[in-house]
Amino acid sequence: MQWILYAFSLAFIASGVYMILYTDNARDLFRQFIQLGFKTLSVIAVIIGLLFLVSASASHYPWFLRIIGIFTILEGVLLYLNPQDIMGKIYGWFLEETSDQTFRASGIITVIFGTALISWIA
Repeated sequence: MQWILYAFSLAFIASGVYMILYTDNARDLFRQFIQLGFKTLSVIAVIIGLLFLVSASASHYPWFLRIIGIFTILEGVLLYLNPQDIMGKIYGWFLEETSDQTFRASGIITVIFGTALISWIA
């Protein structure tokens, strides 16, 4: 299960760096993901959440990864149900209205999370 955590870590680090260095291109890429539809994204989120839950035992801090997995599954459920288009509004705000500095700050947080995740692998 360690390889799942390594894959997630590298994906988080790579996407965070991409968000920091290529802000406009990253926004366009995220817009393309949203065009897949919320139902498709909900299935992807639930699968990622389940992978976090399954691979949590390969970490020094399994409780933290279980919490992340549960929140990811809940996000998938919220994406599927999408009451009053709340997820569309959140993603619209994040991709259209936030400043470049805010978008880059979320990239920095993503890199930090990916780095922490790779250092916690047992």
